[in-house]
Amino acid sequence: MSNPSTEIQISRIPLEKINLADTRYRISRENEDITALAKSIKENGLISLPLVRPSGESGESGESYIVVTGFKRIKALVHNNYIGKVVCQTNTFASEADNAVFAVSDNAFQRQLTPGELIQSVLLLGRFMEASSIAKKSLAIFNTRFNAGYIKDLQKIGTLPQVLELLDDNRLSIKSAKKISGFSQELANCFVSLFSAIKASSSKQMEIITNFSEIAARENINPVDLYQEKGIQEILFHENKDFGLKGNLLRGYLTQRRFPSLEKKRREIRQKINSLKLGPGIKFAVPDNFESMTYSLFFDFKTLTEFKTRVTSLEKVSTHPVFEEILKR
Repeated sequence: MSNPSTEIQISRIPLEKINLADTRYRISRENEDITALAKSIKENGLISLPLVRPSGESGESGESYIVVTGFKRIKALVHNNYIGKVVCQTNTFASEADNAVFAVSDNAFQRQLTPGELIQSVLLLGRFMEASSIAKKSLAIFNTRFNAGYIKDLQKIGTLPQVLELLDDNRLSIKSAKKISGFSQELANCFVSLFSAIKASSSKQMEIITNFSEIAARENINPVDLYQEKGIQEILFHENKDFGLKGNLLRGYLTQRRFPSLEKKRREIRQKINSLKLGPGIKFAVPDNFESMTYSLFFDFKTLTEFKTRVTSLEKVSTHPVFEEILKR
């Protein structure tokens, strides 16, 4: 890679000669809202200059340019119906690899990249550099250090369909995406479809993936066939349920199927807790999966009267025979 730092030039380029359709260097999502940026540029001017490079193609009105950094800034000018020349940085002698580095570092040194942008960045850089080379230069490119193994993981994740949107919408974590990317293409596509239909935390995503795999192995069925089963499909694509609710329903379905005796025990415990009639403001929680002997019982109150009422209820519970049954299990 050359040392392009001394070859930057400032040029005034007609806005209509800048080609926004060529997105080879873009790492951020195209549908981001630029309204606030457009207003800022309109009122304060273009403070941070975009970087463009000649496209190598000339029309009747001269050379056209490709955006390397500053897609949103150029789009904001178009949004403002700006007519005229744009002050831009140009670097005629920069290589494709140089421009890829410019595109990533321009964003990475302004703010933390989103997971989707991080994936898009390593895919862009990977067109011109080996993972080991990216790793060596990672501090200067990403403002943080990455090892070659992690970069290869990110590049593999980037082969999953729709993964960038899922990552940036917090529907899929990098940890879960890495796990999915190790499956067959058909099964990976199933999990992408699954997580497109629900919303769950990173730990719950991993729980769903693990339960899916364990159920398929225990029942000796193809995981793809498990995904296509009516019970799961009805949960995933129920029109009247939100993403979070569908995530909880799916987790419950898979847990019950993987641990039928555990789910039976949970139902029994819930029924016993309900029979205690704890009253409003009091919650009694048993250990997850009954792996611990530590229980939780807490209450809230707003007044002294409410406090005394809660305490009285708890005193009654302490002598209730069902309470003793729960503790003995």
